[in-house]
Amino acid sequence: MAPERSLLRMSVDVLASCARHVVQIVTGLATVALVVRLLGPESLGAWGVLGTTGFLLGLSDLGLSIAVQRTAARPDDAATRQLIRLTLLVVTLVCPCLCVCAYVFFLHLPSASEALRADVARAALPVLSAGLAGSLAAPLRAFLLMRGANTSLAWARAIGAASQIALTAAVLGTTRSLLGPALGLFAGGTLELLLLAAVSRRIDPHLSLRPGWPADPAQVRSAFRQGAAALAMNVGIAAAVRADVLILTRSASLSSVGAYQVASRAVEQILAFAKQAGGWLIHRLGDARHRSSALRLGTALLGGLASSGVIALALDGTALLEAWVGALAHDSVTMLAVVLLGTAAVIAAAEESASSALAVSGETPWHLTHPVLIGHALNVAVSMAGVRYAGAWAVAGGTVLGNGVIAVLVWRKVRALVQWTVREVLWALAPVGAAGLVSFVVGWGLAPFASRGPLGSACVCALVTLLGTGMALLVWWRRDARLAAAASTPVGGAVPTYAP
Repeated sequence: MAPERSLLRMSVDVLASCARHVVQIVTGLATVALVVRLLGPESLGAWGVLGTTGFLLGLSDLGLSIAVQRTAARPDDAATRQLIRLTLLVVTLVCPCLCVCAYVFFLHLPSASEALRADVARAALPVLSAGLAGSLAAPLRAFLLMRGANTSLAWARAIGAASQIALTAAVLGTTRSLLGPALGLFAGGTLELLLLAAVSRRIDPHLSLRPGWPADPAQVRSAFRQGAAALAMNVGIAAAVRADVLILTRSASLSSVGAYQVASRAVEQILAFAKQAGGWLIHRLGDARHRSSALRLGTALLGGLASSGVIALALDGTALLEAWVGALAHDSVTMLAVVLLGTAAVIAAAEESASSALAVSGETPWHLTHPVLIGHALNVAVSMAGVRYAGAWAVAGGTVLGNGVIAVLVWRKVRALVQWTVREVLWALAPVGAAGLVSFVVGWGLAPFASRGPLGSACVCALVTLLGTGMALLVWWRRDARLAAAASTPVGGAVPTYAP
């Protein structure tokens, strides 16, 4: 019975993790739909800037949440409690400083009207407060993940999301102001923080949630050393992925920023879903005996999902986008960003399993951090240098170039880790190309049906994604079967026979 209970527990954890992710997606999509339909594209662009600013406050834990997670993996409850208190102290000290900097430097919108600037100023305080609540929740979330409290995490996210959407809709219905989504974000984040604190105390009654500094200096040094790599990677990702909106505001209208935000959100969900589908392979990527086979399967699965999903969105998803954000779906910036950011997402998905293998099996955490920082630095440099001349072309194109550099550097390191030849790497990437080819042909052929309405668009997008992913897995399976057969064949190609 024990193995069955273990399998059941694992299934519940997987479902809870997926449910938490789905709730987060639905909340973001619903907020965007409410803002653009009730306030308009310019307000959506301003909300994108506010949301990005709140997200950047998550850096205020200085990467220590990763240290909490690593410490919680060991049977040392006292050290885990001390690190949680240290992380809460760091957030309490650093986050207010980041809030002031964000308010001064990031929330200046030169293309906004006076009324919209005043609206942003009013909404900034609850958004920044929500960022503080999210930062305080980060170490508790890391602790609960390592304690297997996936169901509690899912419920906390669901309750926080429900309160966020309800308050957003209620305030927007009466004030027609960005204060609505801002207050909703603050209420949802604060409620989730309180729920996570209650669950953490229930799991560990001796856990103190009062910020504090550990008495052991060695423990502090170790925590900051572990968090440094995570902080560097988070800064790079935040600068490259989230700063696109901030960079674009310097030369584009807020309506164009809103259109870019729509495309970014849509593509981001496809990539996030692909990553979620391949998360269960991480433990096999850390096992040298299964690493090569898991790397091939993960690349085919994630790359196939992302490739077919992005192509389906670009060719057949316009009616779906229109049902979501109205006329903004037909904006030229939206369509351009879908194509370029979609290309960047496919590149990222094709190297995600390789990055995971490097993260869990590399010599140090910096083994993966260096390629990520180099690629994202290129992304930001291209975006900032070209935004005045090419607008969204430069910002989205910088993402493509940055992700391409990361993919090349990561695969180079992973090729040495698993001792593959260049040909073997190309074979591992072949399913991604096969998925893209099948998805393009099917998506192009079914485009007339997808244009008939949201339901038709959804059905065609689902079919294109399914067929493309299926082709990727078919190519992977045939290659994997050949490798398995070759491995089982004795040297010399045949079983020797002996005459009597």
